Amino acid sequence: MNKVEIQNVQFHNFNMNEIIKIIESRVLQKNRTFIVTANPEIVMHANQDHDYLEVLRKADFIVPDGIGIVVASKLLKSPLKERVAGFDLMGKLLHLAEQKQLKVFLLGAKDTTVEKAYNNIMKKHPDLKIVGYHHGYIDINDEKLVNHIVELEPDMVFVALGFPKQEFWISKHIAKFNKGLFMGVGGSFDVWAGEVKRAPQIWINLNLEWLYRLIKQPTRFKRILVLPQFLFRVIKYKK
Repeated sequence: MNKVEIQNVQFHNFNMNEIIKIIESRVLQKNRTFIVTANPEIVMHANQDHDYLEVLRKADFIVPDGIGIVVASKLLKSPLKERVAGFDLMGKLLHLAEQKQLKVFLLGAKDTTVEKAYNNIMKKHPDLKIVGYHHGYIDINDEKLVNHIVELEPDMVFVALGFPKQEFWISKHIAKFNKGLFMGVGGSFDVWAGEVKRAPQIWINLNLEWLYRLIKQPTRFKRILVLPQFLFRVIKYKK
């Protein structure tokens, strides 16, 4: 399988259409699937936290969510095909779930946020089967909640706990399920709820979504600083 290693993290080199087809096949065959959409922050954190790096290594697929990852792959002369944004991937998977009558569960964010996200998703996908949702203020070891979700038999579980918690939760509990796609989606519920606005499409097409978000949320400045640090490490490693 075609992979590109960037700072100890193995990325699968698929474009959006390819990963959707792969996930569709696995979900319909009832194969458990753990997918990580990793950006430079996640890669940097994984190199500082061995336990988290081990969790990433258990994932079935890691795709590049962040133009910084794509740039790094080009610097390493092993170019990834394209950025696979987590929010866009979630949107396409919700569309797939509606088409195939697959069951979805939403876990994460504040109580009011996940409820608004649920309502807005249902407005866009009226035939979608969302079998339940729950806020993200949870103990990662809460077996009662996990057992409740297991009983609902979801085909897709979207976990918006933020990294690294969402990946730790998936890794800890995925074996209890007989089937299903499990994917960490960070702040995607905030966008679905209408509480955070995504960049206009032209900014996304120009790979400037990060700049738009910085302009709208100047408090993200420290997070944006991770990108030059990440690229410096990639260049240093290459040399």
